[in-house]
Amino acid sequence: MTLSSAALRQDTSPALVSLHRRDDELVLGGMTLKPGTDRSGLSRFGDDCWMLSPAVLRENAHRGEQTIDFRIIVNPAQRLTAKEYLWARLHGQAKAHLRTRPLAPTTARASLRYLLRFTRFVEERIGTFSMAAVDQPLLDAYLAFLRTTVHQSNEEIGRIVEVALDLDRRAAHLTLGGFGCRPWNGRPAHRVAGCSTSGTAGENRTPRIPEPAAAALLRWAFKYIDVFAADIFAARAELDRLEDKYEQAILRDHGAVRAHLDAYISARCLQGRGIPITTATPTGWDRAIDLATGERQPPINFPLIALQLGCARATAINPENAIRPVLLQAFKRLGPEIGGMDTPISRDPETGEPWRERFDKSTLQKEEKMLQAACFIVCAYFTGMRDSEVQAMKTGCYVVSRSADGIIERHKIQSRFYKNYGRRPIAAEWVTIAPVGRAVATIERLTRLQRDRRKSDSLWQVLKMTSTNGTHLATTTTQLVNDFRDHLDRSYGTAEAPSIPWVDGKPWHFTVRQFRRTVAWYIANRPFGTVAGKIQYKHASIAMFEGYAGASASGFRREVEQERALGQLDDIVEHYEDFRRGLKPTGPASARILGEFARIQTELDDLPGRITDQQRLRAMLAHLARTLHVGFLNDCFFDPATALCLDRSGTKDRTVPVLSHCSPDRCPNACISRRHLAPWEESIAQADALLTNKRLSRFQRDALVADSNRMRAFIAPLKDPT
Repeated sequence: MTLSSAALRQDTSPALVSLHRRDDELVLGGMTLKPGTDRSGLSRFGDDCWMLSPAVLRENAHRGEQTIDFRIIVNPAQRLTAKEYLWARLHGQAKAHLRTRPLAPTTARASLRYLLRFTRFVEERIGTFSMAAVDQPLLDAYLAFLRTTVHQSNEEIGRIVEVALDLDRRAAHLTLGGFGCRPWNGRPAHRVAGCSTSGTAGENRTPRIPEPAAAALLRWAFKYIDVFAADIFAARAELDRLEDKYEQAILRDHGAVRAHLDAYISARCLQGRGIPITTATPTGWDRAIDLATGERQPPINFPLIALQLGCARATAINPENAIRPVLLQAFKRLGPEIGGMDTPISRDPETGEPWRERFDKSTLQKEEKMLQAACFIVCAYFTGMRDSEVQAMKTGCYVVSRSADGIIERHKIQSRFYKNYGRRPIAAEWVTIAPVGRAVATIERLTRLQRDRRKSDSLWQVLKMTSTNGTHLATTTTQLVNDFRDHLDRSYGTAEAPSIPWVDGKPWHFTVRQFRRTVAWYIANRPFGTVAGKIQYKHASIAMFEGYAGASASGFRREVEQERALGQLDDIVEHYEDFRRGLKPTGPASARILGEFARIQTELDDLPGRITDQQRLRAMLAHLARTLHVGFLNDCFFDPATALCLDRSGTKDRTVPVLSHCSPDRCPNACISRRHLAPWEESIAQADALLTNKRLSRFQRDALVADSNRMRAFIAPLKDPT
């Protein structure tokens, strides 16, 4: 049963009554609630403001996302539809043949925003809001509207469109019923939005961070933690001392202040330092104009000078006081010093120059925030934890233990896991690498004051104590990471060479979901790729996956396996594309692989100028991809029956190759391509360098010559295909 459109034309009509829900039904009925919740105070369907916080078990969730205020919706039909839709989402109600997971209370507000974007569009186009009036032309117009007004990726537009489609799917639970058509003839939202469908079914659609951007971001994050942090903490200690002294005794006597000022200026003159200025936007007297000369006053950092002198700020700023003219005269004589605090600035080991100008209060607060971003990036990337799991970290979460044999040192993060276990957190461990321990120690030190004052042991605190947006980072982590990128580009990059390399002519937009997906892919498919400095994915792979990360409830091991399968398929397609261009591999397995490629090329009729069906090509190459294991010196098309590495290593596990024991020039499974040339040529160069040593015995020299000739002959087909 639905209401007629004529009954909906007046926005001032009384509130509509739901045909499916009673006004006294509990919004959170049947959900897991916080211990000690008073059920009598829970929100009910008829309320215009729903409090979802009793069902939000994450203590670091953003407070603003835990309240749904329907009073912002004027149209009673839209308001009722929004209530019924969110109720159905929160309780997992859909069509009889659909099974949907209940909506997390923390994401209900975002779903409402997407919903209102659609319902208000409908009202603007047809003059009222009616579900039955929604037809395919109107939906097409909505999609066109999103493309012109929402400057986001196709994936984001797909998420917005999904809410509109979901609204129709839940028609059985809406008083206004469903659309007057079958939206886009049943096509899924991601296809409607034009998202790529080239991936494997079930593939994670979160984009991977390109390796140049990831490497640069992590290099700077480590630099902040290992080099810059010491200066930031020293500057904070200096500022705290100044403020403590300032609160204890403030000089107001003009004579005493003038004496301190003269000593202050003399000391700076002897040290060869200028008068502190600020780079922040000037306000008030800081931008005053001298009436006598008409010149704009320099941006002298009066608040910092007042702290350093121990006098009231007004005393230093007041133009009627003799102190300000003295400072202006000293400025003309000594010149400026950006910042002005005494903490010395360390030298960047890469450039040999100080990594920044001296601190003042505003720049110190900015750098503390950037240090927090660096710690978050390292923890999120090198643990494979989700954002909610990282933010659940508490003091003492980093532990180091040894294996049963006492040989392997394991670095672990203890936190809580939320996904797929209802919404009650589950304690879990993530095995990681040592640099994460340094990041944890840094963030513990950085947020000590905030935790003490707020009586909290959560690591990811909002640093500003006067913040009105809550005490935890919550939903601001994506913005924090992108602020870090922008800060690096402004401070250390140029238009031609940004600090974080651009992708397709624009800065890469980071999201916290990308970290988990990216590290899983690189661990699975590029174990020898350098991430930052001496940190390598192979190290992370051993620590986070190969032995013991599978015990974590977060499912990271499963994601690595999924990424391995996708990467194997990408790699075999790359081998095939090289084959098409005439760049043939070499090695004992090459004849078998080339034979398969030739058969597939014939079957596909893959001739020059003809567009190949990529989906069909990937399907035909899948059987080769399943056996492909990428290595540093060669790729292995693994067959346990003929694998020499299994015999050499003596391993009992015959399901995967042991690439460290590979004999690329003899094993029937080995195949090398041009991407393996560099390490082979480097090995030949090292052999040639050793041959210049006149102390070598004849037997050593003969062995080196034979080995060098063997390697040259092995890679010769790659260097000269003829």
